[in-house]
Amino acid sequence: MPTTFLSIGHFCYDVSPNGYILGGSASYSTLTARNLGHHARAVTAVGANFDRENPLLEGIKTVYHESAETTIFDNQYDAKGHRQQFILGNAQQLKGSHVPAEWRTSDIAYLCPIADEVSAEIVHCFSSKTLIGATPQGWLRRWDTSGKVKAKRWGTAKDILPYIDVLILSDEDLRTFPDELEKYIGLTSIVVLTQGARGATLFQNGTQLGSTAYAVTEVDPTGAGDVFATAFLINYHQNRSVQEALNFAHCVASFAVEGVGTSCIPKLAQVMSRLKT
Repeated sequence: MPTTFLSIGHFCYDVSPNGYILGGSASYSTLTARNLGHHARAVTAVGANFDRENPLLEGIKTVYHESAETTIFDNQYDAKGHRQQFILGNAQQLKGSHVPAEWRTSDIAYLCPIADEVSAEIVHCFSSKTLIGATPQGWLRRWDTSGKVKAKRWGTAKDILPYIDVLILSDEDLRTFPDELEKYIGLTSIVVLTQGARGATLFQNGTQLGSTAYAVTEVDPTGAGDVFATAFLINYHQNRSVQEALNFAHCVASFAVEGVGTSCIPKLAQVMSRLKT
């Protein structure tokens, strides 16, 4: 049965050799939810230069809030796959008042900041029946006057984590402050640590569950974490099995890395043809 999947975060532009391309966790996640057959919604903020008629976003119900700028990232990867980012623009912060009242009962709410734009009080907007997931990368970023993005500790973690159901983050998110993981695990019911081609580890009730990634040829890892997170949340909402949700998420994410940007986010039929049982 289709679910209503709401993402809260900035749609953005990523710099590519051919100009700006659509990016941002809210974009990747809503495109994934839509492609998997669900009702995708987004609350975001963009500037006048953002193309709201982008055909890639067809079928996604979006509330756009006006901002002086659109968030723009320049992502540069080294030979080991480590990313260095520069932020070239930053849209306004998103608050609870920006979420339409009728969307606060969505089946799934996904808090997915990319530039510290999702305020902590948003976690209190939703129905008690809403499954709330989050990826923290945007809360872990700061940047200097040149726009170079650096890591910071998550200052609002204690205000957010006790009120969400699932936290999904990558080992890259923890590269600077690996000691933060134990704090997150202590504050949240389910924590999933993704490790790229090495799979993922889920932490719940003092136990750990490992899982294996699908072996594919990686072309572009950008957005794969959001595709994984979206697929995990949708499957977990439907089945309440963390093991099934991990397998499903790995399968969906395996398609996303096979092409540049959002180009290879799969449809459900593709996923079902690759899914291991």
